[in-house]
Amino acid sequence: MTGDFDSDTNTPEAAEKPPHFLELKIPPVGVFAVFALLFWGIDTWFPVFDVDIPFRLAIVVFLSVTSLIVGFLSIWLFYRKGTTVHAHKPHKTERLITSGPYKHTRNPMYLALSMVLIALAIYLSDLLSLMLMPGFFVYMTRFQIIPEERRMIEKFGEDYEEYAEKTPRWL
Repeated sequence: MTGDFDSDTNTPEAAEKPPHFLELKIPPVGVFAVFALLFWGIDTWFPVFDVDIPFRLAIVVFLSVTSLIVGFLSIWLFYRKGTTVHAHKPHKTERLITSGPYKHTRNPMYLALSMVLIALAIYLSDLLSLMLMPGFFVYMTRFQIIPEERRMIEKFGEDYEEYAEKTPRWL
């Protein structure tokens, strides 16, 4: 199994620990909005980390278009296969999707959100916002993805474990 899957979700210690009160509580779009507002606030009130980023607009457009394609394709696959896209309700998942962007990452919708945040930080030319991106990844992994993965193991068992073994959590 991959290290990020095995060490976080599939150990006796993980099974015995009660869930943290933040698990699956804040919808991913809400977490995204908090970080986007934080980036904007930093740029507005603490612009001490402004940097000149070469090809800034080209990078922003590339990341934004890529995230739109990945995000919409991921959502479309969920609807087409008749399963839920509601991240705070993983128990309503009906099917395990492993095609399209899900062949390359277990969380393409979250990856799309992260690309938009990175694009925003680059657009704002704010180094501090870029440095805060690991916080988004850590929060999403701990309080959204790991609890979802527990539910996927409960629901799909070995099929999900095999999928997780060959497909990275992020990229």
